[in-house]
Amino acid sequence: MDEICKIKDLYRTLYIFEKDFQQKYKITINEAMLLCALKDGQPRSANELCEFIGLSNSRGSRIINTSEAKKLIDREMGKDDKRKMIFTLSDSGKTKVSEMAKEELVISNQLRDLLK
Repeated sequence: MDEICKIKDLYRTLYIFEKDFQQKYKITINEAMLLCALKDGQPRSANELCEFIGLSNSRGSRIINTSEAKKLIDREMGKDDKRKMIFTLSDSGKTKVSEMAKEELVISNQLRDLLK
């Protein structure tokens, strides 16, 4: 039972972190992970992005769509397979990555202990 209580504390800590993160950067943690997947400049398919983030294809598709609506990523058709969509960082996405890289991420002591 103690493990369940610790997991609850973990969920609560992550919830607070995500809420603070979203208020500060105006993007969700999943959208930030999407930017991480694309920050090396390599185009990625939707499946590759979902796998990187660790989400189902349906949930990943929603994250891709919201990131695209926020103009953080660009979508283009695959060269070999026109059904396959390829994603890259937009200029706004590159700016967001650059801005976030300059700032130190504030992590609570409780979350920092979990990351060790």
